[in-house]
Amino acid sequence: MKKVWSGKLTCLFHGVRHWELTTDLWFATESPSAYFEQWKKLGVDIAHIKNSPNKSRITVSKGYHTDLASIHRVAWSFIAPWDIARASIIHDVLMEAMRSNIDNLSKKQLYELRKNADGVLLDGMKQAEPKVPNWKVRACYRIVRMLGGLALHHSSYRERHDW
Repeated sequence: MKKVWSGKLTCLFHGVRHWELTTDLWFATESPSAYFEQWKKLGVDIAHIKNSPNKSRITVSKGYHTDLASIHRVAWSFIAPWDIARASIIHDVLMEAMRSNIDNLSKKQLYELRKNADGVLLDGMKQAEPKVPNWKVRACYRIVRMLGGLALHHSSYRERHDW
């Protein structure tokens, strides 16, 4: 089996819900293949994987600032941000790309790209090492599908905190 994650997530802690990647983070997945060109046009660092025509690698560069996963503190005893951090960071980059280009995308494009981004999150959680329990994967995915669209029309956590 080929490696799907770049390795462990390495971050520098800057304070409450503020982390900075100290190495690049990448995820290899089949999920964005149908939307490859659109993600590329939106500024996502995405590349085809040689000898795997249906797989793409999404990369988040060292220095990226994150809250790991936007999980309310009340839920941390069930699903902590570090449980799904790598998948969440990749998802955040996709959502930020859409948010940055929201005026240039139709409602249909936003819907399809958001659904695809959520699919990448789902795949990332399923491919996590160590394994994320299925009930956590399902719960996170359902919440993101229900509420994630709100994030497209509001300033991101990153923007509210001037990272």
